[in-house]
Amino acid sequence: PAGERELLEYGAIEGEIFHLASIRALAGEGVAADLEPRLAGLVRKEMIRRDPPSLPSDEAFRFRHLLIRDATYDSLPKATRAQLHKRFADWLEENGQDLAELDEIAGWHLEQSVRYQWELRRTADPVLALGAAEHRHRGGRRAAARSDPAAAKNLLERAHALAPKESSLRRRIGVDLAE
Repeated sequence: PAGERELLEYGAIEGEIFHLASIRALAGEGVAADLEPRLAGLVRKEMIRRDPPSLPSDEAFRFRHLLIRDATYDSLPKATRAQLHKRFADWLEENGQDLAELDEIAGWHLEQSVRYQWELRRTADPVLALGAAEHRHRGGRRAAARSDPAAAKNLLERAHALAPKESSLRRRIGVDLAE
């Protein structure tokens, strides 16, 4: 049914594992009333299963198979993906402060939003691109500090590509990348 499919789409934005609170945030007020019965229906149909949550005092679910997640995600139009990735990153920045990988995860979702805008030949919101670059930059610096040069290079290159051309952030990223 369309209501259950919609919940799978919201879950697919977060990833293979998704949380009840993030689904509530992405779905909005109209879906909140039947959210739990719909999720229970998806569990009964073996589309998803319960999983230990990454966020305290929340419930988590895992797609029963990664192909279910991928097919659901691929069915979303790119414009919708861009919008949902941004909304998820915004929610995560407000609610995921306890996550050690907050910059890496939020940065990835913001980067996806920017890249989908580019693929649709739209100008990405410069504030969005800057936010993605800042998250990626912080993640890259942390990777360098833990002596993971491959991860640092990857994150810093991606941050550099996202940062506005003439910004001081782009120059700082360039210096960190050179180091």
